Formats: sequence, C-alpha cells, structure tokens
Amino acid sequence: MPENKPESVVPIKRENATPELLKDIQPQYAPLDQQPYDRHFGLRLATPVPETHGIKDICMVRKGLAVLIGDVEHDFAHSDMSESGDVVKFHFRYSGSSEIGAEGGELEPVDPMTFGVLIQPSGMKKIECFPAHQHEQSVTLLCEPPFLEEIISGTSLLKSTPLGQFLYGEQKDMYYCAVRMRPEMISAVRSLFETNYTGRLQQLQIEAKTLELLCFTLDQLSKMWTATGSDKTPLRQRDVKRVAEICEILDNDLSKAPTISELAKTLSWNETQLMRVFRQAVGTTVHNYLHRARMEKACDLLANSELTITQIAMSLGYEYSSNFTTAFRKHFGVTPRQVRTGHTPIAV
Repeated sequence: MPENKPESVVPIKRENATPELLKDIQPQYAPLDQQPYDRHFGLRLATPVPETHGIKDICMVRKGLAVLIGDVEHDFAHSDMSESGDVVKFHFRYSGSSEIGAEGGELEPVDPMTFGVLIQPSGMKKIECFPAHQHEQSVTLLCEPPFLEEIISGTSLLKSTPLGQFLYGEQKDMYYCAVRMRPEMISAVRSLFETNYTGRLQQLQIEAKTLELLCFTLDQLSKMWTATGSDKTPLRQRDVKRVAEICEILDNDLSKAPTISELAKTLSWNETQLMRVFRQAVGTTVHNYLHRARMEKACDLLANSELTITQIAMSLGYEYSSNFTTAFRKHFGVTPRQVRTGHTPIAV
C-alpha cells in the first residue's frame, strides 16, 4: 500500500468474491454420502485424485470463515492444480511434505509443523506437488476479504503488509510465506484432529479451536510483519527461511542441540540478530523452543512407543530421568508415568 494512502481508506469491493467459502473447495472434492456434521455446519469431502485416499472436513465457523481439516494419504507422487476464489488461506501442516507455488513459478517447501499464509488472487492458478508416501494431516483456515477486513481493522496488519495489500487490491501475485508453528498452535491443531465429541459439542469445539488458531495466527503475523519499537523491523523472507533452518536443525536432533554460537556460525549470522529475529518469528526464544519441542516429542514417544521413560529421557538429551520427569511435570502438570496410565498432558 502506498505510504500516502490515508489509513481510513476502505478496501475495494471485490467483484469476484465468493459468497460461500465452500465454493473454493467443492470443485476439487466430491461430497461423500456420510455426513459427520449437520449439513448447515459442514461437509465431509473425498479426495479428488486416484493417487490419494482420505477425507477433508470443511466446516463453516463464521460468515466468511471456514476451516478445512484434512487427513490424506498420498500413495504416489502427483501434482494438483487449482484456481482459488478470492480468499486468504492460513495453512497448518501437521504432517507430510509438499511444494507449492504459482503456475510456472518457483515452488516453496511446505514442511511438517509449519504454518503458512497463502494469498491467491482470484483467477490465479496454484500448483502443489506431493512426493510419494506422504501422510498429510493439515488444517486450513479460509477467510473471505470482508471477514478479514473486519477482524484486522484498526490494526497494523491493515497497513503495508501482504494482507493489507490484498485487501486494497494491490497484491496481484500469489504470496506464500511459512514459519514454524508455535507450541500453542500445535496444540490447537491437534485438538481439531483428536476431538472426542459428537454433534453440537463437536461443532462448538471446532469453532472454539478455529477461532483460537486464528487469534494465534494474527498475533504471530503482527509480530512478523510490523515494527513495534526501535529494535524491531518487519521480517524479510530471507530471515524467515533462516529461522526455519534453525528449527529444522533443532528438531532433527533433540538430544544434542547446538549452542547459539554454533547456530550463528552454521548460518553465518550475527548471534544478537539471530536471537532477535528468531523470537520475532517464532514467538519465543531458541532455548524455550527447544524445551517445548522436547516436551512435545516426549508426549509422542510416551503415547506411541514402547521405550521406557529412562530411554525417552536419554533420547531427548537428559542425563538423568529424574531431571526429565521434573521438567515434564513442570511443563504439563503431570508426570510421564501418569501420561502412560491415561492422563492427558496439557501445557501449563
């Protein structure tokens, strides 16, 4: 948005805006006979190509806001091309990898445990390439311009940011940017997959977690894209990619995490700048990110492996299992042994 544009200007009306967000998805997916929700709330959709099998549930949360919850197996490598309606998509990839981009353009990676902003102006074609043997679990929030404008009205996100440029009709090209999910995002996404309710209670939980996820997203984008003090500048795409590299390094070996100095040397980055940009992009420090990643991995191993608690502690870099138990209880309010006997860990 040009600097001389007054802040009170009203974003342009969009001639091709879709009155129903379902129109952005239904051409690509065939409705199944079995509907898990009331038809006024959502639809269950089958995957559209023979290389895949699975489902995607699309649920209307508010006028102009829908959530798409996908659990799809990509058996063979394939590419999907789609032409979007005039919506902004916030995509949370829980598992599975792919690459995404505009038709004929450079492809960007979509990695597990990342969330991305996809701005795809109406009529523009998007291509997504999936490798073989990918189990894609994802959540996508679809926002129509009027809904998004109302939500971010009066905030810095309506100024010179990709969202503001889209709402003012200035974003002509496809835009995609991804960063690592914050722990609270991971928890909200997991809740959308693991709901134990049915009927109206299920609907309420999905609505609540979707709105919570939207809140986390806009808060994170505000920190990434806007300056809030003399020591902060909007993040550049290059810095976002560097932060993603740091998270990947940490996630790949939770038992032997590198120091800040070692990370800075690996990425040829100033230590002070690395710590500042990481906190701005991820919402926490490198140390806290590593701790939360270890706790999330511990939960996964406790639930899905036969490793002993001592073995889990050692695999996460703890010399003594007692130190691991103390850290786990402080983070979740329950011990690893209690999780093994059925207690649900909730970060405190």
